[in-house]
Amino acid sequence: MPRNRLTVLDQIAASDKVRKKIIDAASALYARKGFGATSIQEISETANVALPVTYHYVKKKSEIMRLIMEDMLNIFQESLVKEIEGVVDPVEKLAIAIILYLRVLDRQREKVLLFYQKSSSLDRSSKRRIMALEVQVSEIFSNIINEGIAQGVFKAVDIDLMAYNIVMLSQMWILKHWHFKNRLTLDKYIDTQLVTIMDALGATY
Repeated sequence: MPRNRLTVLDQIAASDKVRKKIIDAASALYARKGFGATSIQEISETANVALPVTYHYVKKKSEIMRLIMEDMLNIFQESLVKEIEGVVDPVEKLAIAIILYLRVLDRQREKVLLFYQKSSSLDRSSKRRIMALEVQVSEIFSNIINEGIAQGVFKAVDIDLMAYNIVMLSQMWILKHWHFKNRLTLDKYIDTQLVTIMDALGATY
């Protein structure tokens, strides 16, 4: 007779799927009920994941924010590795990275907004982990920019600052979407920002 619910051992073995179920359930509950009104037990029940397994991933609710950030970073990195394989031109490589990052953010819009709304209430260790993850995203852009400068394709700039400019310009699509949605599609926003970024780097796009 088929089982509707996996055993605890099954759920631990299927770690990636279970982790995503927990993230999605928590994000939906936080958006609907609020961070403070949501319990880990509710997250477990909504995700249809055994409570001991849920606690295996999250000992406290604030850790969900870390999981959300890790999930977005993993999606971005995995997509980027595939898309830039064999790409030599730093301009093309940077454009691909920016496009992918913006599309990941757009697909995860509710989670990004939730992260910004609640990150200030996180404990110190969770904040440190999330900041470290954000730096990892920035470093992806830093490495490409550094490569372009070394090849003479990009002009010399403050690499760290430029990388963070890209991160913030990308996140602005989510944070200020209420304004931009009235006159820009995602594709138009991407094209416009790519021209701005490449111009700042002294490259033609």
